[in-house]
Amino acid sequence: MKEELYQWIRNLAVFYILFTAILHLVPNDKYEKYVRFFMGLLLIFMMSTPVFSLFGKRQELWDSFQKNFEMENLKKEELEMRNIQNLYMKKGYETEISEKITECLKKRGIECYKAEVNIEGEEIRAVIKLYTDPTQEQKGRIADGLMEECGLKEGEYQIQVVGNRP
Repeated sequence: MKEELYQWIRNLAVFYILFTAILHLVPNDKYEKYVRFFMGLLLIFMMSTPVFSLFGKRQELWDSFQKNFEMENLKKEELEMRNIQNLYMKKGYETEISEKITECLKKRGIECYKAEVNIEGEEIRAVIKLYTDPTQEQKGRIADGLMEECGLKEGEYQIQVVGNRP
């Protein structure tokens, strides 16, 4: 029991030395509060360890801490995977709609240089780049085609002229 008490005091002393050293190494004062918060949590854990060891709950505390840490990491990884999947789905959707717009215009006899699509939430915005300025009749065919095949209404797309062919 006496040896455990000395070990605990030694651990606290080393902790305070490391804590002071880390605070001096923090590059900016705005990060100091985060370091202090984290170190405070570690200090609470270190201070409670002997109390739990007296009641024979030390291993249970450690197992619980480890289990919660693993669960949090798993949730974080799942969230990151979902975000990555959503990003790839969004990019794939944008590419698919862009190809559909180009194909739609080609069917209507309008040569398209490039169609750029951007999806933000539920909103779809398209920038259609043509080689030549379209006539009124062509603008009507573009509007009809985009509405029928892509579901894009006026205001959801913009037509730009890039000029000469490469």
